[in-house]
Amino acid sequence: MRKAFQSVQANFVKAIKDPLSFQASNDDEARRMDIYQSLFFNNIDNFISTGFPVLKSIVLKRYGEHGWESLVRQFFIAHECRSPYFAEISKEFVEYLSTQPSLPIQLPEFSAELAHYEWLELDVSIRTNVNGVMFYREGDKVENIVVSPYASLTAYSYPVHLIGDDYIPDEPASEQQFYVVYRDSEHHVQFAHLNPVSAMLINTLEQYAEGIDLASLGELMHSQLPQIPKETLQSGLHQTVNDMLVKNIFVLA
Repeated sequence: MRKAFQSVQANFVKAIKDPLSFQASNDDEARRMDIYQSLFFNNIDNFISTGFPVLKSIVLKRYGEHGWESLVRQFFIAHECRSPYFAEISKEFVEYLSTQPSLPIQLPEFSAELAHYEWLELDVSIRTNVNGVMFYREGDKVENIVVSPYASLTAYSYPVHLIGDDYIPDEPASEQQFYVVYRDSEHHVQFAHLNPVSAMLINTLEQYAEGIDLASLGELMHSQLPQIPKETLQSGLHQTVNDMLVKNIFVLA
């Protein structure tokens, strides 16, 4: 009995995911199944369309609405989501694209990176508030600092912040592109395009969840970048830290 029920469940799920796999025995059954199919697919499509507007605009320009629907449908059919929460659908879509799946349309090479960038903006926007976060305000004494819990460092091969339906690069950038995506004290999602040294600074500070004082941070950076004169590095470090405190990428520890 249990196996028979599981078989019915599996066939029901397959029919919802892939309408072409379903053969109704009568018109009433077809009508009822069509309701389920439309409800589930439209929800998935809505979450992905909302979460990846830039990627969608590129697909629409190349393939039209049918092309976008075929991409979402293939994800719905082929990907086994691990989370039952709708808020996790965007993350699952990013993971799906990162596997380089066989798709009904040909996506640009940068699509997985672009999708991750768009997902990261969403992820930062909905992160749970953390009690006790001390955003920097002008005049505050700065002793120990830490990376904001609403900030994430990331890197891509393509300049994803420039990509859109009017700019579609054929090749990766000549150098790796570094970004930090963050939510400021006003709950606005922002990003900063970083140079390698600034990215290294954030990565170094991320290793100190309880925070670190500026002098110790300066010594750590100098040990990683001995080719840069210490005074030059310290001056640049002071300016960069101040800028990231003002932007709320760093917070007081």
